[in-house]
Amino acid sequence: MRRFLPCLLPLLTGCMTLNVQPARTTALNFGGPAPDVVILGMSGHCAPPCAAPSDNYDLLAHGGTLDRLADAVAAAGLSVQVAGYTSNAQESYGSARVSPRQRGWPALRRDYARLREEWGDDPPRVVLVGHSHGVPWTHQLVRQFPQQPVAALLDIDGVCELWNLDHRAALLELPPAVRGQPDIAQACQPLPDAPWVGRSRLGPKDLVPWHVERGLEVHSVQGGYVPDPGGNYPLNVFWDRTPNVRPGGSRQGLTVGHSVLEGHSRLADSDSRGVRWLAQQLGQLAREWRAQDSNR
Repeated sequence: MRRFLPCLLPLLTGCMTLNVQPARTTALNFGGPAPDVVILGMSGHCAPPCAAPSDNYDLLAHGGTLDRLADAVAAAGLSVQVAGYTSNAQESYGSARVSPRQRGWPALRRDYARLREEWGDDPPRVVLVGHSHGVPWTHQLVRQFPQQPVAALLDIDGVCELWNLDHRAALLELPPAVRGQPDIAQACQPLPDAPWVGRSRLGPKDLVPWHVERGLEVHSVQGGYVPDPGGNYPLNVFWDRTPNVRPGGSRQGLTVGHSVLEGHSRLADSDSRGVRWLAQQLGQLAREWRAQDSNR
C-alpha cells in the first residue's frame, strides 16, 4: 500500500495523476535470447485516498524495488530482465489517478506461461516478488504451474485482508482458462489439506511448493506505532502474521526476516531495511547460481 499526493482541492480539482515510471532494468523481452534471470513483480493494494483495485499501480517498478533486486543479481555477473504487474483481475486497465495503463493477473499469468513456451530449451531462472496483496497472486501462480521451477519466491509483507473484497467477484467473471487451476479466486481461502496455525488452516499465501527452490520473506512491525514511518503511515494496520511453510509443515529452504522498525507501506520502498535485506539475500543466491553455471 502506498500514498498518493494529497488532494488540495478534492471537490474542485481531484487528485493529481501519478505518472508510473517503469523499471530502468531491461524489460522482459521474448523476442531475444533468454537472460540468466527473470524477475516478475506483483504490486499490491494502493493506499488511501486511492480507490483500489482500479487505482492499483506498479509500485515495485515505480519505486525502484525491482531495480534494487535486479542490481543484486547483475552484481553477481548474471543478465537479468524484469516485468511488473498490479493487483487486479483485468489484463489491462486505466484510471484517472494512474497513468499509463497497468497490467493485472491475466498479463502476469500469460507471461509466466510463455517463459517455458519461448525459452524451454534455455530457460532463465525465475524470481517472483510480491508485496502486500501481490503475494496471494504469486503464490497461487506458482501452484498453477508445478512444471515451472522457481529459483526464488520473495514475499514483502503478504496479506489477505480485503483481497477477496477487492478481487473475488471480478475473478469469478473471468473464463476458467484465465483463472487457472488451482483457481486464482481461491488465493485467499484456507486449504483443506494445509497445516493448521492456531484454529485455522493455512491458505495458499503461506504455502511454498517444493518446486520453489528458495523462499525469502520479510514482515513489517506487528501493529501499533511504527518507529520509522519513512514518510508513510505512522500506524501499522496490516502485516504478515504467518511465516511460510512447505506442504506438510517443513520450513526447509525458507527464510523469514522481520523489519521491526518499518510499517507495511514503507517496507516496499527500494531503500527500506527489508528490501535491502532481500537484495542482500538474493545477491548471495545469484552468486551461488553463477558458481553452479561455471561448474556446469
